[in-house]
Amino acid sequence: MAGVARQINDPVEAAKHGVGSSRRLIAATLDDLSDHHSWLETYHRDERLRAERLRRREIGERIERRYRRAVHATKHVARTAYVRGRSVARISKRRAHVFARWATPKIRSYALYVSQTAAATWGWSRRHTPLFARRAFAAVSNGFQWSVQASERAGYVFRRSAADLSNHALTEVLRSSSPIRRRAKCEWARTRLSARRSLESAQHRVGGWIATSQTLALLRKQLHRLTIRAARIGAPPIRRTHAAAMRIETSLSARIIRVAPEFRRLLQNHLPGAQAPKKTAKRQVSRALILRPTTALACIGPIGNRLPVPYGA
Repeated sequence: MAGVARQINDPVEAAKHGVGSSRRLIAATLDDLSDHHSWLETYHRDERLRAERLRRREIGERIERRYRRAVHATKHVARTAYVRGRSVARISKRRAHVFARWATPKIRSYALYVSQTAAATWGWSRRHTPLFARRAFAAVSNGFQWSVQASERAGYVFRRSAADLSNHALTEVLRSSSPIRRRAKCEWARTRLSARRSLESAQHRVGGWIATSQTLALLRKQLHRLTIRAARIGAPPIRRTHAAAMRIETSLSARIIRVAPEFRRLLQNHLPGAQAPKKTAKRQVSRALILRPTTALACIGPIGNRLPVPYGA
């Protein structure tokens, strides 16, 4: 404080001193404001927490009051329902006893009357049911016989009437349609004749057009040339293919001829019941029948007095 107490004569120093004092005052004021702001925030937070606690306490108290009211109302309703139900049960019990004392003799008499009526009805039905059944069967059989006879008579009358009507209608139709049929026959013959003439004229025209058409003649010539050219172009590959097929067939025939005796001997050695005595096996000689030099094997069989069997049969 000695610096503050001392007297400053230089205006620059005085200005600097004033600025420093202002800064310190502003810093102190800012510190006070920040402290006040933090105190306000703490106060507002505490107030919000207190309001929240009060609200929760109020809600809990309200729920408790409602729960107590509900429990009290439930107990009251249960007590009232119990009292009313007990009184109603007592009244119903007394009235039920009275109704039972009043209705028991009436029910007994009604049951006795019903049993007697049922027994009488059952006896009457047992006595009269066979009679009714016989009468009903007789009535049904008589009605059936009458319906059969009536249907036969009605059918005879109906068939005769229908035959008369059909004959009359057919006669009328034939009589009325005879001019139409004659005209139709004439028109059909005329139509066939005109169609035949039209066909003949069309064939004549088409034949003449084909015979005199230069376009068709050129097409036939071009087709003939193309056929000859295709035959000339395709002849060498066809001949080469045929020669290759012949060579393959000849080689296969030779291989089959070489392998067939060994294969037959192998089958005779391994198949049961196909083995023969050694002497007969030595005498039997296999032969192959070749129809032409380029065919495959046709037959394999031992020499004998019979014709060979075709190969593959």
